[in-house]
Amino acid sequence: MSEYGFGHPEIVEEEVDILLIGGGMACCGAAFEIMRWAEGTGLKIKLVDKAAMDRSGAVAQGLSAINTYIGTEQDPADYARMVSNDLMGITRDDLAYDVGRHVDESVHLFEEWGLPIWKTDENGERHDGSKGMTPLKDGGKPVRSGRWQIMING
Repeated sequence: MSEYGFGHPEIVEEEVDILLIGGGMACCGAAFEIMRWAEGTGLKIKLVDKAAMDRSGAVAQGLSAINTYIGTEQDPADYARMVSNDLMGITRDDLAYDVGRHVDESVHLFEEWGLPIWKTDENGERHDGSKGMTPLKDGGKPVRSGRWQIMING
């Protein structure tokens, strides 16, 4: 194996202010957000993953884990209580509440980037995301697969 470079990999040391580890959807979403907030600060930020991100992991497979959506009919406090109950109280309620407060913004970005989200029309008919309908951020009505989940194609 050493003839292929596996036996003695090159070691590169870098100093960074923020290191993001993993190419999954959560880390890539965090990277996108942190770059927005860090603009103009001079912070050195790096995301590393074990594989080529353009063809590996959740990013290349379709975002299937991004389906939590609070919407206007739900309350972030109720979401935080559900998370706490689901995990038998071993949670940081403040963090779960913050996820509930901000998750919709992430879903809106994913939809803007092309994630097909199932929606209902004015007659209550379901559409699988391939039909151009009103975006969620503009009042589109998602098809729910549970109280906190929406149906997506991905």
